[in-house]
Amino acid sequence: MDILIDSVNKLEAILKPSGCDEGGVLLDVKPDAVNCQFDRGACMTATFGGRSADFVTNDPIRAQTKISFMFGAPLDSPAARGAACAMINAATGFFCLSRVLHACPGSKHADCMRELSMVMEEKRVFCMGSMPSIENTSRTEIATEAKSADLILINAEGILDTGLGDFLAEFAGKKRILCLGPSTAGVARLQQIEHWCPYGTSL
Repeated sequence: MDILIDSVNKLEAILKPSGCDEGGVLLDVKPDAVNCQFDRGACMTATFGGRSADFVTNDPIRAQTKISFMFGAPLDSPAARGAACAMINAATGFFCLSRVLHACPGSKHADCMRELSMVMEEKRVFCMGSMPSIENTSRTEIATEAKSADLILINAEGILDTGLGDFLAEFAGKKRILCLGPSTAGVARLQQIEHWCPYGTSL
């Protein structure tokens, strides 16, 4: 299962009865954004119904589109998948399904890392997506395979992986899985995956 396409389908089921499925979405790039410390790339924003949300990606898009354009789309490129994630984040924020739409200020990074370090303490951690801020932490034992890990972390890069659905089906209920940061918030909410972003903001 492609978890992103499944999330789009779930969102479509929510939007169509509301009459918001033809709502316009503005995709843009916020060059001065302070990104979540667990993501790397440019901060792409999606604005829908007056609510905006972030998604960090190496393939940002600037466009005026409709949210319905992702319904039934193959989402077969990193750019299309990132745009879909950004729109999911904005739409779940609009419907108050997710409260985390933007990254915390940089002043909260140390607090966030300290709290996550307590979660990771004495655990082998597998990172789905590149996370230098965690992988280079000397106190964290990084697993090279998910099978040998106690804790699985997923960031923006990881949430785009086409194999993530099968990966989660294999390990859900067997290992603790955390989606990190605002970029993963919408998909995590729709898929009911535990989400970690204690200082992310809604504005």
